Amino acid sequence: MHKKPDDLSISVGSLNGVGPKTLSLLRHIGINSIFDLLSNVPKELCDKSEALSLESINHGDRVVVSGEIIKAIRTKGFKPNYIITIRGKIGTFTVRFIHKIIIFMNLQPGINVRVDGKVKKNKDSIEFIHPEIETFVDNKPLQSIIPTYSLRGVISQQKIRKLIVQAFKILSNNYKFSALDDYFNEKFSCMSILKAFKKLHFPEGSYDDAFKEYQRAKKRLIFEEVYLYKHEFLESLLKYDKKQSFGITIESKFTENFIERLPFILTDGQRNALDRVFESLQSTQPSRVLIQGDVGSGKTIVAILSSAIAVGNNFQVAIMAPTEILARQHYLSFIGQMNKAKVTCALLIGNMKKKERTSIISGIKSNKIQIIIGTHALIQEDVKFKKLNLVIIDEQHRFGVNQRASLVAKGENPNFLAMTATPIPRTLSITYNGDMELSIIDELPLNRIPITTKVINPDRLKRVYSFMAKQFNEGKQAMVIYPLVEESEKSDLAAAVQAHENFKNKIFKKFKVGLVHGRMDSREKDLIMEKFSKNKINLLVSTTVIEVGVDIPNASVMLIENAERFGLTQLHQLRGRVGRGSSKSYCILVKR
Repeated sequence: MHKKPDDLSISVGSLNGVGPKTLSLLRHIGINSIFDLLSNVPKELCDKSEALSLESINHGDRVVVSGEIIKAIRTKGFKPNYIITIRGKIGTFTVRFIHKIIIFMNLQPGINVRVDGKVKKNKDSIEFIHPEIETFVDNKPLQSIIPTYSLRGVISQQKIRKLIVQAFKILSNNYKFSALDDYFNEKFSCMSILKAFKKLHFPEGSYDDAFKEYQRAKKRLIFEEVYLYKHEFLESLLKYDKKQSFGITIESKFTENFIERLPFILTDGQRNALDRVFESLQSTQPSRVLIQGDVGSGKTIVAILSSAIAVGNNFQVAIMAPTEILARQHYLSFIGQMNKAKVTCALLIGNMKKKERTSIISGIKSNKIQIIIGTHALIQEDVKFKKLNLVIIDEQHRFGVNQRASLVAKGENPNFLAMTATPIPRTLSITYNGDMELSIIDELPLNRIPITTKVINPDRLKRVYSFMAKQFNEGKQAMVIYPLVEESEKSDLAAAVQAHENFKNKIFKKFKVGLVHGRMDSREKDLIMEKFSKNKINLLVSTTVIEVGVDIPNASVMLIENAERFGLTQLHQLRGRVGRGSSKSYCILVKR
């Protein structure tokens, strides 16, 4: 973590209301200290300005109103409701809670509340169903502009706001303006870090004014982060320059024989990447190379050949991937090539039988297993290597700095090779990965046809389904992806399950339809993916669990639902799941 003033370094565990469970949840989303908490920039500012009159409200509008609870009743029956009646400036209205009503039964007559939600309007009466509801404490006014945070459904908005209030109070009571504040103010007309935190989390005034200050505050935090990152980077670079690694000898005859045995011809981009890696491996300083290449450009073969050379020098290799599916995919790719060279490979993932896991860990420790491929399971404390010399991390941006460092620390200054399919502008790459050599594979293997990408509205889906059916009749396969984001995870998962039933029983009754998602047992997922890879399933419905690692050359159509809810990197990865064979492929983005 970056170096920070003492008050900012205080653990969030010291705040009121943060027990072991909450602390674990906060750490899960990267919040360990007060600095992390206050640096969690709101994703948006919500205007809580109240509706002025009943006439200005239409059915389906999202509005904010306040008033005093004058009545509260709990209905009887199998699924009881909790209904409160509120008298406010716009008149009398009701709020209805249909499930988990015990949470809301503390809302009793005499309490003043603010309600935010969609309105059901019938003539002159309005009702809210499950709105966001806040209570006035000691009749003090509530903020009219509320920050909303990206919390991935791990912790509630109200909880994080309460913790931010505490953290800001601790900081503001003892804050002393730093030379860094003066420097950024003089050079870039930036506010102090204290003021930036206040403007981010406690916006004031009109919405337009608050949003302008919010933008200025974000700018200040960006300058802070870049400055601290470069300071930390220079420190690590100095330490890195002093390290010594075991040099690797590369025999040109071995590499050429290995390449000749491959069932395909290497592209110039792959050969250039191999040359860069080979050159760095022979240095007495630990190698640090980042291979960037589009999905399907052939980064894996660079990793395989680099691993073969390390093993040929009697060293071990560790390959870490962000998902079990991708780890298994790499494992199959490695054993397909390494068995010819009589190299022992093993797969280590989280969900394994104890006996199998113990045997693998023993083989790693004794150097009987030369190449180990896995997920985060590789960085567990009981995984110990005898002669680890090469660490390879795929989709390295999916891992935290500490996770990458934990694996590297299992060797004696091992060489490090990172791979990513995420496009990185060269200037950003130099800034962010300044201690790594960048090698770009800028071409796809031979016989690959560019993927056609289209954005469509939902009203064109019937035509798409007809097109998919034609592809199935020609022996091709397809995937339909549903998003999983933040607090809507349950509803999105339900959407994928419902879509699977709809495709299976109605739209594609003549074809085999499968479903895979992150909450399934890993063995069940593996079985579905194995059937899909063997073309025993025509259509695979999935959440983003298949974002990386699925290599099905026969898949020709990727349909992405609610594409606007994905990031550009995710869309790029998902599109790369098709077009891996010699047939024309399509990526269709449905914008709702």
